[in-house]
Amino acid sequence: MTDWLIIGAGAAGLACAVTASSLGDTVCLLERMDRPGKKLLATGNGRCNLMNSQGLRYPQGRAFAADVLRHMPYQKQMAFWRYLGVFLREEEDGRVYPVTGQASTVLDALRLPVQEWIVPSHQVRTISKRAEGWHAACDEGSFAAKHILIATGGCSQSKLGSDGSGIRLLEQLGYPSAPCRPALTQLETEKEPVRGLEGIRVRAQVHVLADGRRVHSENGEVLFTAYGLSGISIMQCASYAYGPRSVISLDFSAPLGLERTELLQELEQRKDLIHDAPPFRLLTGFLVPRLAQAVCRQAKISDRGPLRKTDLNRLMDTLCDYRVPVTKLRGFDASQVTRGGIATDDFRSDTLESRRHPGLFAAGEVLDVDGDCGGFNLMFAFASGILAGLNGRKAPWEE
Repeated sequence: MTDWLIIGAGAAGLACAVTASSLGDTVCLLERMDRPGKKLLATGNGRCNLMNSQGLRYPQGRAFAADVLRHMPYQKQMAFWRYLGVFLREEEDGRVYPVTGQASTVLDALRLPVQEWIVPSHQVRTISKRAEGWHAACDEGSFAAKHILIATGGCSQSKLGSDGSGIRLLEQLGYPSAPCRPALTQLETEKEPVRGLEGIRVRAQVHVLADGRRVHSENGEVLFTAYGLSGISIMQCASYAYGPRSVISLDFSAPLGLERTELLQELEQRKDLIHDAPPFRLLTGFLVPRLAQAVCRQAKISDRGPLRKTDLNRLMDTLCDYRVPVTKLRGFDASQVTRGGIATDDFRSDTLESRRHPGLFAAGEVLDVDGDCGGFNLMFAFASGILAGLNGRKAPWEE
């Protein structure tokens, strides 16, 4: 019987395995895919944004994430990576990457110390507690250990390994969960507001409206697509835009730094300058022509006829509040992470051990914690995996 049975050889599972083995524990990692860390290779556009040095951004499970990261903060994680020989560099907005710029560097550093203990292509069907320890049943046979860690991820990107199976394993043991839905994903929208805008990138203040009430805001780049909207600011709004009457409101005036009275004065001055030019030319220097035309369409400003004061007011209002109704989120296959999962109340933040079942641990995205773009999700996954592997012991890289 081994010391650790780890279900899922992703970020959290590998971090736990490396940590536990560094303290002399024996480990067995069961991975349903044909090789470990497939999802890890895809993170950060293949560069692996593995943590963030600037604060905490966890829309869901913030208190639990904060507690976990208090026990395994940025500085201790830096020491962990240095122990494994991975040199890191910090880029804009606190994003931390390996100096090689390759996610494979991170995966190799985690995989190589425990390569002999990874058992690929094994899907765990059930787990159970017996007198001698924990058992996991697969189609190929059963495995036993003193401790068991569920680190199978959420439901996002099942082709890379996360299929929600770990959530179901814990639910079978009576652990409550929050319904899973995609987070950090693109939005499909009504066609008219994005017609002819595919490929345009623009900076904007992004607001999510639910039944006309603002429920979330972001600031950053928006990408128009054939199906709707994308870009980091949009993806970070996705968790709030799942209702049947969700609308994205784009404020294109925010990057201009003008108050509404100043913006109206600017439009009035431009009206006097452009004379007989099409009305969308009033937005020259504000927006690219195709987007300026779309704003005029939504403001119901004709291409012909003189512009009145009411037209300028509508144009200004639309420039500050361009409405794009959401039809649906793009789904788990397109999402980077999952919102929802196993409730954290039953797990300790210092070891990730269950309060109900000694020897049972859960880490990473299987728990109801999700972070923004920028390395926050991997930072939590690694922190929780390391803490589980330590299980209250001192890390060798701290000596």
